Amino acid sequence: MAAPPGPPLALIALARTIAILCVAVGGTALIGWWLSQPIFQILVPGLGTLKPNTALCFVLGGISLAGLAAHEHPHVGMLSRLLIRIQPVAAALLLLVASMTLLSYVLRFPVGIDRLLVPHDPPNHIVLFPWRMSPISAISFSLFAIAMLPWPARLTRLWLAMELTVLLVMVGSLIMVLGYAYQAASLYSLPGFSVVALHTALGLLLLSLAVLTVHPRFVLAGQVIASDRAGAELRRLLPAAILLPVIVGWLLLQGQQGGIYDGEIGLAMFTALNMLGFSLLVWWNSQIVRRSDHALLAHLRRVEAVAELDRAILGMRSTREIAGKALDHLRRIIPCAGASLIVFDRNSSAHRLLAAGTCGSTNFIPRVHSVASYEEALRDVGTEQTIRLDDLRTLECKAELFAELRQAGVVSYVGLPLRGEQHLLGMLELIDGHAQWFSDEHVQAAHSIADQLAIALQQALLREDIERHTASLERRVEERTRELQAMNQQLTFANRDLEEFTASAAHDLRAPLNAMSGHCGMLRDAIERQPDEEASHRMERIEASVRRMNDVIDGMLGLAQLTKIELARKPIDLNAVAAEVIQELQLQYPGHRVRVDIDCGPPICADPRLMRSLLVNLLGNAWKYTTRTAEPSVTLARKEDKCGPAFVVRDNGVGFDMNFAQHLFEPFRRMHTTSEFPGVGIGLATAARIVQRYGGRIWANSVIGQGASFYFTLPQSAATKNDARVTAD
Repeated sequence: MAAPPGPPLALIALARTIAILCVAVGGTALIGWWLSQPIFQILVPGLGTLKPNTALCFVLGGISLAGLAAHEHPHVGMLSRLLIRIQPVAAALLLLVASMTLLSYVLRFPVGIDRLLVPHDPPNHIVLFPWRMSPISAISFSLFAIAMLPWPARLTRLWLAMELTVLLVMVGSLIMVLGYAYQAASLYSLPGFSVVALHTALGLLLLSLAVLTVHPRFVLAGQVIASDRAGAELRRLLPAAILLPVIVGWLLLQGQQGGIYDGEIGLAMFTALNMLGFSLLVWWNSQIVRRSDHALLAHLRRVEAVAELDRAILGMRSTREIAGKALDHLRRIIPCAGASLIVFDRNSSAHRLLAAGTCGSTNFIPRVHSVASYEEALRDVGTEQTIRLDDLRTLECKAELFAELRQAGVVSYVGLPLRGEQHLLGMLELIDGHAQWFSDEHVQAAHSIADQLAIALQQALLREDIERHTASLERRVEERTRELQAMNQQLTFANRDLEEFTASAAHDLRAPLNAMSGHCGMLRDAIERQPDEEASHRMERIEASVRRMNDVIDGMLGLAQLTKIELARKPIDLNAVAAEVIQELQLQYPGHRVRVDIDCGPPICADPRLMRSLLVNLLGNAWKYTTRTAEPSVTLARKEDKCGPAFVVRDNGVGFDMNFAQHLFEPFRRMHTTSEFPGVGIGLATAARIVQRYGGRIWANSVIGQGASFYFTLPQSAATKNDARVTAD
């Protein structure tokens, strides 16, 4: 059996207060006995003395109760931990003192505990044991102490017995209190023994009540403090059921003792008044239950209305459909002459009337001038969300909306704000022409619908914004696509015209160059027959210009054709391709010996023609610019990059100025003259075009006089499998 939920913090605080009161009363009485001060022993004049062992029992019982309350409190401090530890000790000492006192009564032999507390004899005692508490008090404290001991949690039946024990102590102490109220000494005393003082009976009553409410293993009191409907009715009926007979009996006893009527009449009156009182109590409770049932039914109707509205607007996408459906449901639940739903536009401070409905003779749709007027009115009203016409007298702002309401003859008006997550979405307004307010039930139902409607409207507004922005974006994308298609078509035409022009220009340029080359050959034959040094020198310059012009034309044609070549993906070993290029360069520069280091790694998938052209241009560039270096060296290496294979061609030639690096890969841009290093400025531009075809990039670093390094990446190439590796002979 699981332990019931913990008691409320208010009951724990009340138990602590009772514990402190018991310790204070008992401690004060003990001090009075030790100092022989009767005023501290009696505490309240006319109530009798509080015996020393009774005072000690109150101190121990208060400490035990304080430890129990500290154990149930969620926040445990240092003092609370100390009380929790000594609580079983205090309960055991309480049982020891009470049981020894009871044992001394049974054996009629002084055990000696009384002498430990008060060593001197009392004056003029007429009872058998003047220092001891009454046997009734000893029995009560013994039962109380037994219930406070830490019994095993698994013994559920034992805990039920302990709870009944404390309940018995509470009933007994209540009987003793009634004995004082009815002046019946036999209810709180035994002949020849000490009487139970009134403060002793009250203390036992408070201790037992506190333990019943805060003990974690007691379940009967938990039904009284429960938060459900049964607990509420118990808390409502039990005090009246207990106090009503007590008060009626005490009043009738006073009349009987005053000689107003005899015992038979008093008994009849007691019965009749109890019947009347309990009948009124039952009727009063039935009214509360009826109101509770009505409130529950109203809540169920609101829940059903909200659920039905939620189902109705679930499949709707536009704000107007949602607003119309919401007003239809609202008018079926709340009788009103008209209803409207207004949504605010935050950007323009305007409003939008989504839906409105009227019935009868009232036909009023409020005119809104700005969102600020609503928000200012809501701030002036305060925390209340429902604006009634009576609130107009307390508003400092003179909203034109309310003036229009007055002029339109609207008597009842309810405005419910539709609040979004960050700002006010709009207003849900109900109006009626009768001098009768909307009931709280109607307003609460409207609030529930307004809350649900605010969520739906916010989602719909967001959806409309998204759809509007999506449509705008799609329209812009279509316009941009058409523009790009037109530009692409223009570019295609321009490229075609450029290709045709390039081919035509190359053809037109080659014809005179071929003629010049032929005439140069005939002139050289004539010069060889009749040697002329100046004519031979001029002829060499003409032939060099013709060759350079042919190289320029070939470079232009090759550069233009790079964009039209389809990329083939074949396994290619760059080590073998580089070796072939090096052999050609060695034949082209027979007297130029270069130390070469090639490591291109595993094969890649690329176009063999383009890869060969790429290496011819880069290695040829490095070879050319190391012709004036004492110990020339050229390196071709590979490294892995996050974008794919990356390569570097490094030389120790003349280098170049990094200020001109951005123009390095432009066609016909050279850093040196043809007299220094031959060339037309097409090679690096061709290499850059090839790298761009593979989605890569090419760049260079250099220091003048220390060589240059050309880097390029090939993201769209990939290493082949080992069985597809191509090796050079």
